[in-house]
Amino acid sequence: MQFSTPVYIPESVHKITDKSTLLSIGSCFAENMGKRLELLPLSILNQPFGTLFHPQAITNALQTHKLSAIELVKQQGVWLHPDYHSSLCANDASDLMELIQERQQKVKRQLEQCQFLMITWGTAFYYWDKKLRRPIANCHKQAAQSFEKRLSTIEEIVEVYQTFIKNTLQKNPDLRIILSVSPVRHTKDGLPENAISKATLRLAAQKIQEIFPQVDYFPAYEIMMDELRDYRFHASDLIHPNETAEEYIWQKFKTCYLHDDLIAIEKKWKSVYQTLAHQFHPAKKALYLQNLEQILSEYSHDSLAYDTHKIQEAIRARILSIT
Repeated sequence: MQFSTPVYIPESVHKITDKSTLLSIGSCFAENMGKRLELLPLSILNQPFGTLFHPQAITNALQTHKLSAIELVKQQGVWLHPDYHSSLCANDASDLMELIQERQQKVKRQLEQCQFLMITWGTAFYYWDKKLRRPIANCHKQAAQSFEKRLSTIEEIVEVYQTFIKNTLQKNPDLRIILSVSPVRHTKDGLPENAISKATLRLAAQKIQEIFPQVDYFPAYEIMMDELRDYRFHASDLIHPNETAEEYIWQKFKTCYLHDDLIAIEKKWKSVYQTLAHQFHPAKKALYLQNLEQILSEYSHDSLAYDTHKIQEAIRARILSIT
């Protein structure tokens, strides 16, 4: 028996391998998928500017541009920038400027060499800063009257991405871009408004995909709305996907994009990570440590065909934490 309508996802011919370099940016869902990829033997830069929801906020962050100190905001004793998440903060304005510039350069290098750029859009709504006279990514809890809420059109999003993708492909012609719409509903906008926002994002993604053969669309939003159309797949806030839903969508992504060899590594490493998370009985501490040392030895051989430094570091950290 079948209890949901399956979302058809054509398997990509462009596979992520243990030699791949990736950059993941966008909504909190992008961060979740990025964290799963961070556990694998590949190079990934995940959410370098923190959570960003709007398509233009994402392209703005991905492009190096001159910063202006007068745009910085001081909230609760720390300095913030309206184009980035509050996780990018500093006690001193100059330190924040330096931090952002360092991240910009890191992103620039990653973008010029990576094989996959994963972008997840959250909403088509954005805030217009009346003082700066431009759109921003984050209000940082400033007075509401300082901003005007607006909805981007499909055409506006497509135009911005046409320019960004063309410029990026000139520097990195082998780049593949994986677009997705976040399965997290933005209920603060209102459910009818959220529907309009998600529809705008989906249509923009379709048009961009039609223009650029280097762009794929991964249907994370559709999987959540159709295959997982039940509140038992939501967290307690009834908005975010729960762990079961996240794992289900990850399995779909994995089947579509990960090379078979990397899937085999992921399965093996998953068992190791479960061992590292095990809460052992105090009387069996010595046996548990012996087991960890044995696993570490297995991953320390140069004969292995892939980089094992991530799993080795995780094992060593666990050993250190209990000795």
